[in-house]
Amino acid sequence: MDVADQRTVISQLAEDLSWLEDHCRRQPDLAKQAGQLRLAAGLVRNVVGPFVNGQAPTPLHIAVVGGAGAGKSSIVNFLTGAIVAEANPQAGYTRHPTAYIPSTGLSAWPAHAGYLGPLQRLDLPSPANLDEDVYQVHTVGTATPGEAGFGPLGDCVIWDCPDMTTWAATGYVPRLMEIASLADVIVFVASDERYNDAVPTQFLHLLIQAGKPVVVCLTKMREATIEPMTEHFQATVLGSLPKTSQGKSTVPVVAIPFLNREQLADPVKNAAKYRIPLLNQVLAMSDPPAMARKRSVTNALRYLTTAGEGLLEFARQDLAALDGWRNLVRTGQVEFNNRYRREFLNGERFRRFDDTREQLMDQLELPGAGRLVGVVLWGIRTPYRLIRGFMGKALSRPDSVNLPENSVLEGSLRAWLDSLRAESLRRADSHPLWRHVVNGFSGGLGESANDRFKNDLLRFQMTSADEIESVCRSMTNGLEENPSLLASLRVGKLLLDGAAIGLGIWAGGLAWPSLIFVPLFASATHQVVEIVVWQMVDHKRSQIRSRKEKLVNQTIAEPLADWLAEWPATGGSAYERLQLTLRRIPEGIAILAKSTDNLLQAPLA
Repeated sequence: MDVADQRTVISQLAEDLSWLEDHCRRQPDLAKQAGQLRLAAGLVRNVVGPFVNGQAPTPLHIAVVGGAGAGKSSIVNFLTGAIVAEANPQAGYTRHPTAYIPSTGLSAWPAHAGYLGPLQRLDLPSPANLDEDVYQVHTVGTATPGEAGFGPLGDCVIWDCPDMTTWAATGYVPRLMEIASLADVIVFVASDERYNDAVPTQFLHLLIQAGKPVVVCLTKMREATIEPMTEHFQATVLGSLPKTSQGKSTVPVVAIPFLNREQLADPVKNAAKYRIPLLNQVLAMSDPPAMARKRSVTNALRYLTTAGEGLLEFARQDLAALDGWRNLVRTGQVEFNNRYRREFLNGERFRRFDDTREQLMDQLELPGAGRLVGVVLWGIRTPYRLIRGFMGKALSRPDSVNLPENSVLEGSLRAWLDSLRAESLRRADSHPLWRHVVNGFSGGLGESANDRFKNDLLRFQMTSADEIESVCRSMTNGLEENPSLLASLRVGKLLLDGAAIGLGIWAGGLAWPSLIFVPLFASATHQVVEIVVWQMVDHKRSQIRSRKEKLVNQTIAEPLADWLAEWPATGGSAYERLQLTLRRIPEGIAILAKSTDNLLQAPLA
């Protein structure tokens, strides 16, 4: 894959992750997951993107992060070697990131399109509590050793970040995650009073899982408690994280106790014994810069690859709700078909087949002069026919009145839509998708379904009528188009009738009993022929009944169910984009990881 294609994949992947983040932020209980997605999107656009574009490994980015009141501003001053960060006792005072760079050597930074995503650079200095999606850049002294500012970190950007106190902070937490994704080294600051707060600890673990090199800086404890404090932090906060072969945490911990005013005013001279260990840890993780940058890219891709499914798992809750809606629609489809079968098909006689049966019996009679034989036989069977008619009227029940097919189908549709509407109202508070469906019914979803139903019903009626007529005609025309078979059946029936009459005369002799046996045997043979014809016709009738049931499902129920099932994910809805995003993100991560292998394996400059 060439660089242009890689850039396209990066842009699309970052856009999809950002959209998914915005989607999650609409649900308050997914605030933490939204933060994780912001971190993932930032890794794509701030780490992998510049690397693919060939941006130089310097400057490296060092982000100072932590909970409220931990002393982040003091640590920024330690790293820069000058009093630059705006300290304030008010918790949560810092609302947007601030970058500190040396006054020479980094004037071209940043240069990559899409860098820092939605954050805009401020042209004029602003107080740290400006609550907007912005960042500002301050120049500090010079990179020359011996002068105020930076010193050994002269090729780095030091970031002072907003507090990490709650995932629900929709303003400054995304800005914090953006800078955390950018950073090549993280300095995590925790104070004696609140070093084990839940949210900052979760944030620390997330950074380590994302492969960020982290230096923990414990602050504000007494000198005498440095060692037990460090051990307790390592056991309680870092205890669940990976260990070295010696059983120690891979995350170094540097302790800085309470500092007096003179030490805070000039950390280079008056707090060197605390500043130098911190600088040494940061330098060890950032030298040489080219290797540090490759490590950042490698870890970013590893995190995206291994955590990709986990990043999307919470978003699948939306798809689970969508699956719940689809299952509900399919259940309604089954009930629609069952109701059509119960209320119409089971009681429908399809009178056209009765006419076909009579036509078939008539075809078995001899044509032309042979009709006289048929008339004679008809006369012989008259007593049986009269008796059968009388008995049939006496014993049979009146035919039940079957509902018209259209009425049954329309009633089934109303019941289907009513059940969907009622269940959506019942579940409206459980997930936004159900509220979306409820709003859809209020906005014309039912009317649209009815319009589709009417069009499908018309097509079904035309197809159904044609199929019934075609089956009935095939039975009668089949005999007419096969004269030899028809002639054989006619002769066979005539011989059967003749044999019945002969048997009746033999049984009754030439006396009056023959008047009973001849009509009886002739009627019996005719009844056998009628039963055979009726069975054949009823078999076709049964086939048409099954065919109509399938046809209703294929032309009405199935298309309508497909449309209803996909309705929440159509028309530009969030759920349509959600399905597309959840499919593209894993694909984009896999393509990006594979396409950057050669760049990562290239020798260091």
